[in-house]
Amino acid sequence: MTAYASRSSSFAFVRETTEGTPVMPGATDFTIVREGAAISGAMNTVDSDELRNSIGASKAFATNQAPTGSIPHYFKPSGVEGQAPDYSILIESALGGKTVASTQYTTAASSTAGTAAVRGNLKVTAGVEANFAVGQALLIKDATNGYAVRNVYSGITSTNLPLSFNLGTAPAASVGLGKASFYYPQDGSQPTFTAHWYQNSNSSSGMHQAMAGSRTISMAMEFVANELAGCSFEIGGTKFFLNPIEITSSSKYIDFTDSAGTKSAQLTVKTYSSPMELAREIASKLTAASALDTISCSWSNSTGKFTISSGGSVLSLLWLTGTNTANSAKTKLGFSNSDDTGALTYDSDTAQSYAPTVTPTYDSQSPQVVRYNMLQLGTFSDYLCASGSSLTVTVATPKTDIADWCQEFGISESVVQSREVTFQGTIAFAKHDVKLFDALINNTELQLSFVHGQRSAGNWVPGTIVSIWLPQVSITAAPIQDQDGYLVVAIEGKAFVGTSLADIYLNFL
Repeated sequence: MTAYASRSSSFAFVRETTEGTPVMPGATDFTIVREGAAISGAMNTVDSDELRNSIGASKAFATNQAPTGSIPHYFKPSGVEGQAPDYSILIESALGGKTVASTQYTTAASSTAGTAAVRGNLKVTAGVEANFAVGQALLIKDATNGYAVRNVYSGITSTNLPLSFNLGTAPAASVGLGKASFYYPQDGSQPTFTAHWYQNSNSSSGMHQAMAGSRTISMAMEFVANELAGCSFEIGGTKFFLNPIEITSSSKYIDFTDSAGTKSAQLTVKTYSSPMELAREIASKLTAASALDTISCSWSNSTGKFTISSGGSVLSLLWLTGTNTANSAKTKLGFSNSDDTGALTYDSDTAQSYAPTVTPTYDSQSPQVVRYNMLQLGTFSDYLCASGSSLTVTVATPKTDIADWCQEFGISESVVQSREVTFQGTIAFAKHDVKLFDALINNTELQLSFVHGQRSAGNWVPGTIVSIWLPQVSITAAPIQDQDGYLVVAIEGKAFVGTSLADIYLNFL
């Protein structure tokens, strides 16, 4: 028996066209995860309550599949401005909407920084405002403001982009506004994905697990001062696969000769949950095509090969000379490109491989330390950084599986039930400052923005920036506590939806 290391694992997440129909990964669908990442199969069960002349339990029956996964990740951009990170689908599945800006636009004259009474506003050329949406982040490439990051507030008009928080100085004309990978919440149409876990990305891989119909049911973004920014995704799916084999229209035929002559069997095009399921399909279709002989197929759990046998007097597998050799299943089953003749039993020539069929590629950006970042908490005029040491923003999007007796595993699809955005953090305690306490007891509406990334000479560096904006929040707790011998404010809060603003917007810049 050989032990297989988990640290060599490779993970990929692939957008599905049809929920629950698995999709194999391309090279750019892979992402680097952290230790502890895993997906696992599970079944719901129902117990029989038959009385069987015994106090012992009756049989339990498996019903629908209920696979789950936990994906810890570092929260980082792609490293390229205007390019979404390689784990984008995990975020999209939680929020629903995404746009990626391919063009950078610039300011026109007469932008305003804002005052205590008036919100800051950027001026753009008429028509340019149509390329921006509420919640989209701007990287205002003005060194005077340190390449400030602000979100577009509601109330966009021709030539005007209202800002979430004010600026220190009004930017001049012709200042670049960056290229955002912008994620925004939707009430439906959140995409599903197929999650893949390979024990290794080369031929030595010991297993390949996959989970289809996957949705992100929780996303927690974690920022702790002087540590690496992290995020963790909890996912749930509808179908699970162990060492799946995909049969396509170009790999679905088995040409053979048996006691009745030369025949062709056509396998059902699908991704089989395991080699054993495929072996049953092969036996069924070969026997049906023969109409005379009983042809069996088995899977060896020790060798990783298929065995095809006939109970008749003749069996030749025409991998090379068959009518459908161009669309043969030979490669998928491990048979070489030569006919198997002269016997009644044939084994695959090579064992199954559980490595990706492509070479994974990854974003170039490394994890980033949480320092020189910015928290803004308050009204639009509270634009200076609020000191603190930790912040976690969590997006919970639980799902419901839709039961359907017409489906093989009893589930037709899933729907997202709700979305709840909460946050908790540790804010520096300051003498005289009772703003958070007052907001708590008076239900005062505030907004929260956190910007994470790298800076150079005081300016945010394009391609390294993460921006989270909660435009409307309620403070639900703000006790003063001891932390390692000094006082802090331990805040908790919840974002909510308003008339023209959603509860969360997420951008990479």
